[in-house]
This record gives sequence, structure tokens and C-alpha cells, in this order.
Amino acid sequence: MSQTDNLLTVSAIGKPKGNVPLELFKAIRERGGEVEDCRIAQIGDRLTANLLVSGNWSTLGRLETALPGIAEKLELQVRFERCEARSVNPDFRPYAAEVVAPQDSNLLVNILEFFQHQDVVVVEISTQKYQSTYTGAEMANVQMVLHVPVNQHPQALRESFMDLCDDLNADGMLDPIKT
Repeated sequence: MSQTDNLLTVSAIGKPKGNVPLELFKAIRERGGEVEDCRIAQIGDRLTANLLVSGNWSTLGRLETALPGIAEKLELQVRFERCEARSVNPDFRPYAAEVVAPQDSNLLVNILEFFQHQDVVVVEISTQKYQSTYTGAEMANVQMVLHVPVNQHPQALRESFMDLCDDLNADGMLDPIKT
């Protein structure tokens, strides 16, 4: 992405018919755009796609004009909006957290409240419920990307997180992301 590129966020949801990701990427490329970041997943019986597209002003204008027709053709609901690049903040370190626990409707709220009280910013969340193959127990897996303040003592945060996991009867992991 160059300094002169503009950005457009595109969110789409629909039934996973045909090859929706390929059709979206082709439509973007045909109009001169480039996918900078994307998350595509099937949630329930729907395909969800969140894309960050870059291009010059004209390119994104062509894409904005074409998206309603593309959405109709692919039987998607689409929302799009111009945006700015993600801000970089050297006051934070990237961390990954994972929690595996018995299913509890309060699990995610408890984890998010913990990180909020620690001044940790949650930037990505992925959760899955599943039934254990071995025992049949209803389980949950939560994965997060976090921004931890650089002045936060890593070992103290990790110990507090492990205490939370113990209180939730969960297994947890909190490690820096090395990228």
C-alpha cells in the first residue's frame, strides 16, 4: 500500500454458494483495487467476509459503485465504508491469549472484563463451542489478539491471567506474538 492509497472496508454476509471469496477478489482486482487485509469464515450456515481494500480515489469509487451489483449477483448483503489505516502505537506490545474451558455463557464477558481492568486492548476475538470427542463435555475455545501496555509487567499480567483461568476452571495461555 502506498502513501497515496485510500482504504475501503467491505463487510459481506451470505450463503456460501459457489466460490464467493474468489468472486469478491476478482471483482476488486478488475477495478484496480488490492486486498490489504481480510477475514473470511463460515459462521453458522453463512459466509462472512471482512476486507480492507486499497486503491486510489478513482479505483475505490468504481468499486463502491459496483458493490451493490456484485452483492446482488452473489446473493450477499454488503456494507462498505471509507476508512483510515490502522494506527500504530508503540506504547503497546502484541500478545496472544487462548482459553479452553467448560462452556459457560459468562466466559467471554469474564475474560473481557479482566483485560479491561488490566488496561489491555482486545483487538481480535475468535470463539468456538464444541463437544469434547473424549468425554462429551460442552467446551469453549477463545482466542484473542491483545495490545498490552509496554509498562505492564509481563509476569504479573500472566500470573493474574492464570489466576482468572483457575477461577473459571479453564486452561489458558498468554504469550507475546513474535512478528
